[in-house]
Amino acid sequence: MKLVKKNNFGKKGKKRKRIVVYRFLIIIFLIFSILAAGGNIYFKIASGAVDSSNKQNIVVDIPDGSTVPEIARILKKNKLIRNERVFISNAKNTDKSNLMKAGKYKLSQSMSNDDIIHKMIDGMVYQDGIKITIPEGSLSTDIVNKLVNKGLGNRQVFVKLFREPKAFSKEYKFLDNSRIKTLEGFLYPETYYFKKGSTEKQIFSKMLKEFEKNYNKNVKAYVDKQKYDFYDTVIMASIVEKETVQDVDRDIVAGVFYNRLDKKMKLQSDAVLQYGLPERKSRVRYKDLKVDTVYNLYIHDGLPPTPIASPGIKSLVAAANPKRTNYLYFITGTDNKNYYSETYEEHMKYAKKYHKELDALEAKDKEKEKKASESKNN
Repeated sequence: MKLVKKNNFGKKGKKRKRIVVYRFLIIIFLIFSILAAGGNIYFKIASGAVDSSNKQNIVVDIPDGSTVPEIARILKKNKLIRNERVFISNAKNTDKSNLMKAGKYKLSQSMSNDDIIHKMIDGMVYQDGIKITIPEGSLSTDIVNKLVNKGLGNRQVFVKLFREPKAFSKEYKFLDNSRIKTLEGFLYPETYYFKKGSTEKQIFSKMLKEFEKNYNKNVKAYVDKQKYDFYDTVIMASIVEKETVQDVDRDIVAGVFYNRLDKKMKLQSDAVLQYGLPERKSRVRYKDLKVDTVYNLYIHDGLPPTPIASPGIKSLVAAANPKRTNYLYFITGTDNKNYYSETYEEHMKYAKKYHKELDALEAKDKEKEKKASESKNN
């Protein structure tokens, strides 16, 4: 009987121990669940807006090369986020934290971490200067006129700097080239915001920086692969920019000019000829083909000595990576489409058709002007 009692007591003791262990595990589980839930709640709150009702703008400047932790410190200092570590975690969760761009941003405490992160990924920088838009194909004279007309700098100072690329060559090594005598072709076409009071050198330097950035990112690899000369590529890009209307034609036109160079043919570019004339004309005439300037490629061989405009990125890429064809000629029709030819005879058919259509359009314009003049006089 005693043995039986002893065994029952042992079973009951083990059962009690198991219950205690289970209870302990349940308590631990509940504690962790509460902590996890609390952590999630805190993470969610810390990821949200500092003050959803405060829409007052705060401008912060994120320097070039800033890491995500450095950005978080700047934002925390300006009281735009609740917690630096949470912001860093939010940024890394997007898988695009490396795409957050430097610059000035207009932010507010009503923005969540995600709002701020996506704004920086999209590069929605705050621009507080004088806006200047330089279109692709602009000449240096056009650019200087725009700047001066907006009250940014002195014309004479701009012209002097334009003719002194060496003044920028310490910062921009690509200008350290004995062939480069001016900044033509390097004042990158883009929309800029300049602070009032910016010096002429600062303004040109910003344009040169944009050129360098875009060239290195999108063009340099092609130039290195093709083993092209850097300056010749920029010159070719400027010709392509002025000779094409549609993007689809840029690399084909570049290929045509390279084909002509390979065959020792003159480039015969009207756009280059125009650059060397005292004033631009709506239409190049046969007498203009006899004007002897270094930019008359109906007379002189090879490329012109300088670029003839500021090429955009598409023309730069086309000049560095031309499309290979057998075309040696092209003409842009009155419909703005390009017509390509492998032979001179085929080219002349397109040329005659083009000149006939152009003459008809000019006659039509003159007739309109005549009628408008007669109507005004009456």
